[in-house]
Amino acid sequence: MSRGEFTVALVGRPNVGKSTLFNRMVRKRRAITFDQPGITRDLVAEPVEHDGRHFLLVDTGGYMTGGGDDDLLPKIRGQVLRAVYESDLVVFLVDSRDGLLPLDKEIAGMLRERGKPVLLAANKVDAKEGREGVSQFHALSVDTILPVSAEHGTGVSELLEAIVERIPARTAEEEAAGRTDVDLPRIAVVGRPNVGKSTLVNTLAGFERVIASEVPGTTRDAIDVMVERDGRKYLLIDTAGIRAKRKTEGAVEIFSVMKSLDSIKRCDLAILLIDGPGGLTHQDRQVLRYILDEERAVVVAANKADGWTTEEARRKGLRAIVEGLEYASFAPVIPTVATSGNGFLQLFRKIEEASAKVRTGPPQDDQADLGLDVWAGTLPLHIVVGQPTPSPDLRPGIPAPSYLEEFRRP
Repeated sequence: MSRGEFTVALVGRPNVGKSTLFNRMVRKRRAITFDQPGITRDLVAEPVEHDGRHFLLVDTGGYMTGGGDDDLLPKIRGQVLRAVYESDLVVFLVDSRDGLLPLDKEIAGMLRERGKPVLLAANKVDAKEGREGVSQFHALSVDTILPVSAEHGTGVSELLEAIVERIPARTAEEEAAGRTDVDLPRIAVVGRPNVGKSTLVNTLAGFERVIASEVPGTTRDAIDVMVERDGRKYLLIDTAGIRAKRKTEGAVEIFSVMKSLDSIKRCDLAILLIDGPGGLTHQDRQVLRYILDEERAVVVAANKADGWTTEEARRKGLRAIVEGLEYASFAPVIPTVATSGNGFLQLFRKIEEASAKVRTGPPQDDQADLGLDVWAGTLPLHIVVGQPTPSPDLRPGIPAPSYLEEFRRP
């Protein structure tokens, strides 16, 4: 999240409609919504424009106290607290149909302790019981309650007006300076579940910007994270792991995969993250195919490289990965350790080279280096972007229908 831009955090307990309201305010289906508590886990941020004024809106996971048996709850709560800390204004969303609950009172107390300006919005007023329940929230000692229906849009314009009224006046130059991610290189981090995508993003960000866990499928939304390396800024997109269709479980995972595929479409370059010592799998090749089908530049990061216990094992493993790339053997393979940042220097060198070649076109010399010495940083690698590849039906071992079409089929 950019601290140069006026930032508004949506906060509330689980299943009060935060993500639905978020999508309504940003005018796109940016956050995954589903009639089930706890869908949102990470912070999802998107710029909003209303009446000529701009601000950054942040969707958060449902705030809950205690720990219980769910190891993710403390991490989700930590993300909410970070969003509150970094925000200029908090929209505290409650469910008027449920009425005032003890957890609502706890959240109100937490916000008072942090001294943040708060707008209280009572959602789900489209139903009679919702309209009648609004008055209960005066017990939270608020001056104004904004009734809204995130699903139908009732009251959302009034909420947006209340937000922009609280944005300090800024010059056009200050507005433009605040929106720092407009022209940044967009880099999607994609791959199978549990190969270290969120850990890589967090290490680059310098803090736990996205929730990382040993449990596959922790990431659900596509999360934009701005990072800086050697004075250059990038917009990283952390994505949900992409599994084969036959292995997906439930609508939420399908939506998450579709978000990951959309992230490939909107990126400039994709980092295909794989488990290096585990070798290149069929699903890794499938994800690579989605990247090339969108004509995006690609760098392969062989993560968990510390799992290779000897130099000879590392060289053999990298060689096997490069050979397994087959029609995409032009892509560089960079060994990395996401937990420590080892290999990141070489990774970003390749990202810079790829970005330059996207702008200027591929060089004449298309000889691909095997990348066996990048760990020591002794040999530069070459990447050729936009080289012709065989049509999907001619690629060995790769089915022709696109993954997105497969998932959209009933």
